[in-house]
Formats: sequence, C-alpha cells, structure tokens
Amino acid sequence: MPEPVVSTSSPGHEAPYPAPAVAWYATIVFASLYWLSILDRFIISLLVDPIKRDMGISDMQFGLLHGFAFAITYTIFGFLAGALTDRASRRWIIFVSVSVWSLATAACGMAQHFWQMMLARVGVGVGEAGLNPSATSMLADLFPRDKLTSAMAVYALGSSLGSGTAYLLGGAIVELVSHADTYTLPLVGEIRAWQAVFFVLGIPGFLLSFIIFTLPEPLRRNQRTVEKSTSLSRGIFTAYRDLLRFMRLRIRFFLYHYSGFALASAVLAGCGVWYPAHMGRTFGWSASQIGLSFGLTLVIAGVAGKLICGYIVDAMYSRGYRDAQLRWYATCLLIAAPVGVIATTSGNPWIFLAGIGVFLVLLSPLPACYGAAMNLVTPNEMRGTGVAFFAATVGLVSVSGGPVLIAGISDYLFSGPADIGLGMATLIAIFCPIGALLLAAGCSGMREAMAEMESQ
Repeated sequence: MPEPVVSTSSPGHEAPYPAPAVAWYATIVFASLYWLSILDRFIISLLVDPIKRDMGISDMQFGLLHGFAFAITYTIFGFLAGALTDRASRRWIIFVSVSVWSLATAACGMAQHFWQMMLARVGVGVGEAGLNPSATSMLADLFPRDKLTSAMAVYALGSSLGSGTAYLLGGAIVELVSHADTYTLPLVGEIRAWQAVFFVLGIPGFLLSFIIFTLPEPLRRNQRTVEKSTSLSRGIFTAYRDLLRFMRLRIRFFLYHYSGFALASAVLAGCGVWYPAHMGRTFGWSASQIGLSFGLTLVIAGVAGKLICGYIVDAMYSRGYRDAQLRWYATCLLIAAPVGVIATTSGNPWIFLAGIGVFLVLLSPLPACYGAAMNLVTPNEMRGTGVAFFAATVGLVSVSGGPVLIAGISDYLFSGPADIGLGMATLIAIFCPIGALLLAAGCSGMREAMAEMESQ
C-alpha cells in the first residue's frame, strides 16, 4: 500500500520560519543560479555567424539548436523535475540540474558537428528544467506568506540580469570571436574562439553548483495527506493527476490565472525577441549600440520593477488583500498598454527606450506575481508539479507563439519586416487589456482559494 505523507505542521502550531538572513541568502543563491541559467540558455544567439560558418549549417538547423532542442527537452524533463521536487530533496535536484546544464554548456564548446551541438543543447534543456520548480518550492517554505512575493521578485531578478548581461556582453563576445581564430586550453587543446565562450561559462557554472549545499533543506509546510508511490513512473502520473484534480476544484482561480498570465507572457516573450530587430531596422543602430542601450534598459527596468512589485504586493497582502498578486498585475497591464504602444510606434530611439523601460518596470515582475499567487493557493506537495505544468503549457505556448504572432501581424496587416514595431504595438494593444480583465476576473477565485488554504 502507498505510504501516506502527512503535514508536518498544523494550524496554530506551525514551526517557525528560518531566520531572515538564512532565507534571503538562499534567495540570492537561487537568483544567481537563475542568472547563470538565462545566460547559458541565450549565449548561443550571440554566436550565430561563427557557428554556422564553422559547422556549415543552415538557418533552419541553427533554429533547431537555439529553440527546438532546448524547448522540447526543457518541457519534457520539466514534468519529471516537478514531480521529483514534491517528493525528493530539492537541494540535490538543483545541484544535479546546475551541474548538468553547466557541463552541457561546456560540451557545446567541444562540438565539431551539428548533431554533437544538438545533443549538448538537449543537455542544457534537461539541466535547466530542474531549477524553477525546486527553487520556488523552497522559497515558499523559507518565507511567510506576506513576504513571498518579494522573495519571488528577488529570485526573478536572475532573469532580468541574465538577459541584460547577454545583451551587454554581446559586443564584447562579437569582438572576442572576430579578433582571434583559436585559443589553447589546458587538457582540451586548441579550440575556436566561439567555443571558448561556452567553456568560460560552463566550467565555472559547474563549480558554482556546489554552493547549493550551503543552504538548508527547509521544512515542508502546508502539506495535505497524499499518496507517495514507490514507482517513479506511477509517482509522476499520480502527481499530475492530483494536480489536475486540485485545479478543477479551484477552477475560478486557475482558469483566469492561466489565461491572463498567458497573454501577458506572449507580449513579454514576443516583444523581447523583436526589440533588437526593431531598433536596427527603425533607428539604424549597430549591434553594439543596441546591446549596450537595450541591455542597460533591461537590467535597470527589470531590477526596479521587480523590487517595487515585491514591496507593494506584500504590503497589500499584509493589509488583507488576498488577491494582491492578480490585482496588482492587472493594474500594471492596463497602464502598460498605452505606454508600450507609444514606445513601439515612435520613430525616436530615446522615446522608444524610455517607453520600453517603463513598460518593463510594469510587466517584468510577471514571474513573481504568477509564481507567488500559484504557490500561495497550492499545497506544498503540488507546488513543483504546478510550476512545471504552468511552464509546459502557458510558458511553452507563449514563448513560441508570441514572436510568431508579432511577425504574422507585421507581415499580413502591415508592410512586413519594416513594420515589426506596429506588430508589437498591435499585440500589446489587444493582449494587455484582455489579460488585465482576465486577471481581475480571477481575483474573487483567488480570495476563495486563499480562505480555504488559510483555514487548514
């Protein structure tokens, strides 16, 4: 018979949370690992030309390396990582994840042929799938409910810093691979300049993975009685079966949460792909100018937006707003819509950068808001599976669909690539207000779900 897992605490007798210094140290460690994952994930996009030249591959093949090989494995192994997060040591899951993606990044630097690079990119996707479910689950056990959004926001800084760093390093990396043909590394021998970039990121990343053991494995809180299967395959099936049953019971929350944040994710992901192309086509800026200006904008706006969001949403929660995450982000979407439209239709580069900066201040806290809201209403033993399921549905559809929608709008409603800014503006004008309405409609469902969670 399956062994029941019972709650480690009961209402009124909950064990104290770790000291704030311990909790915030863990958050900074998670944010650092998240930064590394984003940098490792996207660094290949800065090396398009030399990789294609030396491997003799086409644009289609490079697209498979950059997107398909990573996204599919990230999704598939995300399901496994989510189920394991709810049943095993989260520290060990993170350690294995960071080690695998770092070594896979270094393996990209050893690839000589397309299929070798494809396997290495698969390894990056496999490794990175394990960080988010485990890190966010641990954060929910390290912080009380009225501090969770701030913690999620600081963790999510890793994403802004990672993507911003990629842009800021872009010019330096291009210079690196254009001024040196080869490098000689100990034990490895002679490699091409672009291959050295993967080693510079991968090897230190592997060493950094051991930092996870400086953190405690926090006590699991808010657990229900569930079955723990001794079979891994059955355990995964049971985990997602239980999650879907739970979501059906909270359908008024999850339906609006998923759909509202899906539209917001499509806007952020879609526009994020096309910002640099728009700057080059509309303003005639070089790659180095785009990298420096847009990289700084990403970092400054991302940091400011996430910190402001965390502070205000937690203050709202402390004052009794149990729908604070949805309420705040719905308001941000409404304000962001006209700002984004003005920015993406402007012919002035400084108006564009200022507008996009404000736009990202408002919308970049998306991971903190959706993650905190979801973890607040979800029992502990479903949090890992919940994050993985959200990433495999909303995340995958939005990241893949957003860029295509913008391209399609610019091609079929306007005059093509030169009007990519109008494509972005159209998506923003439609999706942001609708997303705001959906999240606002979900507020009552979140209040009901929170009332039941807090009564247990």
